[in-house]
Amino acid sequence: MATPRRRTLAPKNPPPPAPEVPRPVAVLDLGASAVRLVVAEAPAGQPIRILEEASRGVLLGKDTFTSGKLGRSAVESALKALEGFRRVMDTYGVGRYRAVATSAVREAQNRDAFVDRVRLRTGIDIEVIDGTEENRLTYMAVRETLRQRPGLLAQDTLLVEVGGGSADISFLRKGQPIHSGTYPLGSIRMRQSLASWQGTQEQGTRLLRRHIHNVVDDIRREMPLREAKNFIALGGDVRFAVEQMQAGHDGDGLPSLPREPFLSFVDQITSFDVEQLIEQYRLHQADAETLVPALLAYRELVIETGAEAVTVPDASLRAGLLLDITQAETGQGFEDFSRQVMSSAAALGDKYRYDAPHARAVAALAVGLFDQLKAEHGLGQRERVLLEVAALLHDVGNYVNLRGHHKHTWYILSVSEIFGLGQDDMAIVANVARYHRRALPQKSHLPYMALDREARVVVNKLSAILRLANALDADHLQKVKDVKVIQEEDGDWVLDVDGGGDLTMERLASLARSDFLTEVFGRRVTFRESRARS
Repeated sequence: MATPRRRTLAPKNPPPPAPEVPRPVAVLDLGASAVRLVVAEAPAGQPIRILEEASRGVLLGKDTFTSGKLGRSAVESALKALEGFRRVMDTYGVGRYRAVATSAVREAQNRDAFVDRVRLRTGIDIEVIDGTEENRLTYMAVRETLRQRPGLLAQDTLLVEVGGGSADISFLRKGQPIHSGTYPLGSIRMRQSLASWQGTQEQGTRLLRRHIHNVVDDIRREMPLREAKNFIALGGDVRFAVEQMQAGHDGDGLPSLPREPFLSFVDQITSFDVEQLIEQYRLHQADAETLVPALLAYRELVIETGAEAVTVPDASLRAGLLLDITQAETGQGFEDFSRQVMSSAAALGDKYRYDAPHARAVAALAVGLFDQLKAEHGLGQRERVLLEVAALLHDVGNYVNLRGHHKHTWYILSVSEIFGLGQDDMAIVANVARYHRRALPQKSHLPYMALDREARVVVNKLSAILRLANALDADHLQKVKDVKVIQEEDGDWVLDVDGGGDLTMERLASLARSDFLTEVFGRRVTFRESRARS
């Protein structure tokens, strides 16, 4: 009798492979008074879980704000701290990190040498961010903290963080940032400005108050401070006030300092000198030195608003960095970023009394053309946002003078801040808007030539699209509702335009201003009214 062969049957439903465990992420923050590390886990769809936090007091800003350079001892202290943080990151097996440096490094003449030394000695790549990126990251952290408390952001809100080197301030309307800026109200910076002061402590305090008052005067010209009904404050100095005042909580469960008691507390603190603060509150030397300047800055800003209390959520630049790095891994957050940028851009347009219907129409036409020509220009989402901003604000130069307004537009945008856009972004936006009419980019145009080659290529592509989009609303009457780009057999493009009324002006302007489009993309352009109208 034959022995039956044994067969191994595969299971009908094999178990799914074990999900890959995401590696921890880390963020490092090189501020004016400390170097900080946070290591965290961020599984998809789950809250961020902090694994370890570390901080080392390093006064990077002390020398920068007096001599303009990072001091040798501070640099060495920062390098030792970062070497230790590198070992911590390696122990956790960190898969991705982001390390940023703020004003103390940003303003240092020897910042490039410092960044290079960090990279060679620790293997950590430092990104020197500007004030607009600080504002964006801080806002992300605050918004996440307040996600379950929408009532706090329902009214106009001033968001303030007084750091060691600067104060990051954003004005929020319905939760969206419409104004933001970075101002010289950093506690270490202000303290260093009085380092050689030989007068009394009372006289020094008066000098601080005068400086802060003058800076707040400038902020008032840029932001409607009086309209703010809520005041959100971040930073260690204001958290000290929360601890000492034994703050209560607002309706959303956040620490809240009533307006008048907070102002009185600051007045009380300013009566102490540094030694008295150390003795009275058991503060470290560095914390005692920065406390009074920071609290005086918060005080002056609170007075300028209509807020009845100071709300102090548990949020920080590092929390914003963690959110940013995890959202980038999952592809989230860009839609929010775009909405925030455009909200701020529209506020800038209002400031310069732009023709909003024309601006919005040109912006919509420009991004429509951008999307249709994606295979031709090869640009991404961020460049799309830059084009939309440039299109929305291309005529703000009319505020200065109708004649040559494209040049005035370039100047206004080159010196303006838009929430979420850094200086490099604004340089591109300003140049794109400058070329929406008249002359094309030339080697004799210094602002254009100051861009690197890749940025100039982006400007060429975006301004070519903007010139055409602007031409399609030549009469400023929004007659063109839609345009489709159809490629003919010979490779040329036909603009199939859907609109109402007499489109003669739009036809003539489009054919005249498609010159740069032809130069950049090598396609001739013709115009026809959509057959859908007939």
